[in-house]
Amino acid sequence: MTRFVIVRNVFLVIMSGVVLLDYFSFVHWIVYVLAVLVFVSFLVIGSSVMKYNVFLSAYTFPENTENKIAITFDDGPHLFTESVLDILSKYKSKASFFLIGKNIEEYPAIAQRIVDEGHVVGNHSYSHHSLFSLFRKKRIADEIRKTNRLITDITGKTVNCFRPPYGVTNPAIAAAVKTTHMQVIGWNLRSFDTAVKNPEKVTARVISKLKAGSVILLHDNREQTAQILEAILLHAREKNYTCVTIDEIFKLN
Repeated sequence: MTRFVIVRNVFLVIMSGVVLLDYFSFVHWIVYVLAVLVFVSFLVIGSSVMKYNVFLSAYTFPENTENKIAITFDDGPHLFTESVLDILSKYKSKASFFLIGKNIEEYPAIAQRIVDEGHVVGNHSYSHHSLFSLFRKKRIADEIRKTNRLITDITGKTVNCFRPPYGVTNPAIAAAVKTTHMQVIGWNLRSFDTAVKNPEKVTARVISKLKAGSVILLHDNREQTAQILEAILLHAREKNYTCVTIDEIFKLN
């Protein structure tokens, strides 16, 4: 039973009790409003923060990391992915790439290069549509399956890891994940590289919070990502952190 189901049931019991109490006595309307506001706030926070595991179970905090960190990239493959791969090769580090299906179709050779160089690939939906979180279960599941097929057809790899677009989860996404038998992968150190344009500021944020067990979120469709990545890897080397893939840090099958 998910946390969403538990809280929803508690909310329904409370509301039923309030309605029953209101039948026999007077209950001010503000009580109804407050109860609904608390529940809606729970839904909003639960949808946008994967680590709370409200709608589904996501891997966000690894155990027994042994001085390991994981760098993950969303939204590729892209032309800028090439420079990211060059930096990873330079520092002999491995990373994980969550690929968008339509981008795989546009840059199949780059998707193949990611796999050829020993990195892990995951599913990041086919469209990465801005309204993805409003899609119904069937459409979400269709996007997951389509992207899985693309990854397998082009790279030969079978994929079972999924990262929802924008990190948003809800009952429809949870149901689609269950239907497609995917494992959801989150993060615990967000770089905000899509919002902060200054690469030095992004680097400073990541380095200040970096520790063993950090799972970092970056985006390889940004020109400054290679610069940010190199600074992170230099700092990781100074701290004796080993950069590994998600399957290793989370001990996934």
